[in-house]
Parts: sequence; C-alpha cells; structure tokens
Amino acid sequence: MKEYTIEDLKTIVRPELGQEVPLLLFRILRIIGMRQILGETSGATLYMVGKQVGNMIGATDLADFQNKIKELKVGIPEVEVVDEDHLVVKLSECITCAGFTYTGEMFCDMESGIIAGMLETIYKQKAKSTQTKSWSVGYNYCEFEVFLY
Repeated sequence: MKEYTIEDLKTIVRPELGQEVPLLLFRILRIIGMRQILGETSGATLYMVGKQVGNMIGATDLADFQNKIKELKVGIPEVEVVDEDHLVVKLSECITCAGFTYTGEMFCDMESGIIAGMLETIYKQKAKSTQTKSWSVGYNYCEFEVFLY
C-alpha cells in the first residue's frame, strides 16, 4: 500500500466548494463511522493515527505547536509546562466535541494523538497524551496531560 505525505494531500481543486468541509460531516465520519467500523478499538486506533499525523505535521517549538493546532482548526490550544517531562494542553473549540452534550464518555483520542505526536517532534522524546477533561463530561474545553519519556 502506498504511503502518502502531507505534500501529496495539499493540492485541492474545488473552485466552488473550497477547502473546508462542514464540521457535522467530520463528526459523523469520526464519531459514528469510526466507532461502528472499529468498535471498542476505535479510541486506540484514532490515537495512533493522530500521533502519526502529529509527527508528520511536526512543530519547532511550543509557539509553532499552538499556531499549527489553531491553523488546522483542531482547536485553540493553551499549553502549561508543569515540569521538564509533563505538560498540560487545554484545547478550546475542540474539533470533535466542542458543544457536545453530556455523555459521561471522553472520545477525543485523535486530538490526543496529534498533540502527543507534535510534542514528540519538539522535544525529541516519546510522548503519551491522556485526555482528562471534555465537553462530553461537563467542561467547556478539553484538557490533555502529556508525559515525555
């Protein structure tokens, strides 16, 4: 199977419809479609896909990280460096769950992976990101704890 790069995907020819798709369509594919196809493994799979995407996008520093997350409309990030191997990323307007009703379940696995992957490129270390807050559990933002190792 051919592997594609970001460069392969950049050329978009949609003179009337443009580059963006409705967020509702993304959420149908992401939340309903992926869960129906992958079942219980959807979270881990989406995390790994997100991590690969984050590695491909890369970032040079935390300012670049924040700019790219916002530019890609994944959300609006705020980063707190707790110590040399621990960061907390608060994500407002999360692509997957901003405005979602209370479900008691957190499912922003793809975003968590993207965050980990991008931070790996900055710190040149492995990263593990875990979602700790979400719209779907009563907050109006998502939060991710990231540990470097």
